[in-house]
Amino acid sequence: MTIKDMTSRKLARVAMSAWLAVAFIVFAPPADAQITSADQETPTSAHQQYRDLINSNTVTILGASLSGSYIKFLDDIAKAVNDGHNLRVLPIIGEGGSQNIRDILYLKGVDAGIVMSTSLDSYQDKPLFENLQNRLQYIARLYEEEFHIIGAKDIGSVADLAGKKVGFHGGAHVSGQELLAKLKIEPAEAIKIDFFEGLEQIKRGEISAIIRATASPMKDLNDKFDPEFHRMVSIPFEDALIESHLPGKLTHKNYPKIIPEGQTVDTAAIGVVLAVYPWQPGTDRYRRVAKFTDALFSNVEKLLADKNRHPKWDDVNLAAKLPGWTRFPAAEEWLQKNGQQLPTASASLQSNFSTFLQSEAGQELNDQQKEALFREFQKWRGQSGQ
Repeated sequence: MTIKDMTSRKLARVAMSAWLAVAFIVFAPPADAQITSADQETPTSAHQQYRDLINSNTVTILGASLSGSYIKFLDDIAKAVNDGHNLRVLPIIGEGGSQNIRDILYLKGVDAGIVMSTSLDSYQDKPLFENLQNRLQYIARLYEEEFHIIGAKDIGSVADLAGKKVGFHGGAHVSGQELLAKLKIEPAEAIKIDFFEGLEQIKRGEISAIIRATASPMKDLNDKFDPEFHRMVSIPFEDALIESHLPGKLTHKNYPKIIPEGQTVDTAAIGVVLAVYPWQPGTDRYRRVAKFTDALFSNVEKLLADKNRHPKWDDVNLAAKLPGWTRFPAAEEWLQKNGQQLPTASASLQSNFSTFLQSEAGQELNDQQKEALFREFQKWRGQSGQ
């Protein structure tokens, strides 16, 4: 071997040693990362104990898009019940409406979610969603959200959507098409699209209308509604809707730039429910949801006192029953122990309903009869201007 070959090999070994040294410095995990990794393998470590603490009392609840009412309601609830490590509500952005049922049933890490009251009907007889009456429970019935239909200027009534291309926002892709089907209106094409993008597509003549179900007032609708291109379309409350929907009205107070003072737009409304997977008593998931339920019911006055809460809380009665559904056992137990009456923001609404019941029925009514009468009561409120 020549001196030249020996020198080359020596230089190569030196270069390799230098590269390994640099690689060790660059790629070796920092000391604190090594400690964290070791801690993860040691259940009794301080890090693991803290991790267990903040996870043990956290409840995850599905909402919907940031611009909708679901997330705002969950934010209101979280502000009222969050208590450091003792309880934390973690709202999750979901697809909304009846589609949240899929995630409540099948998505890991989801404890509860907000769904529509007609959700059981939406999935009836569909594979993987059989027997929902026994696979889904409710903590509380929340409020009613109204269907908002914004059409092009040539859409004079909801019937004009027959044979047209219509957009549906979020959960309304299911509930909105069910609504039109009950009214015997069949669009030529139904697409799923963001509501405000739908407004722009109406301007460009790409769709004839956009439909969304959300609590009024809808955030930003006043500002993005363009009267040169848009028309708010009314929905007549026909007999076909009585079993599944409630009559609703959109008012000048809700949308002062869209609806003239003294006028209203008729629409249909759908119930919103805080639903939960039927966790078995004695399990950790049941314990957490039960703890959340107790905190929610016990802090209603605090929630209602929040000046920044959603205005729809005015219509909420957490003790209201939901025919066809089974209430989560911990919620039912709380109500049995503490009484059925929970504070509501609108005591006058309960008073009006009691007056209505006395005038319409002089006998004891079951839950289904009361529910039917409540729908009539809603009509009466609208007709009397209350």
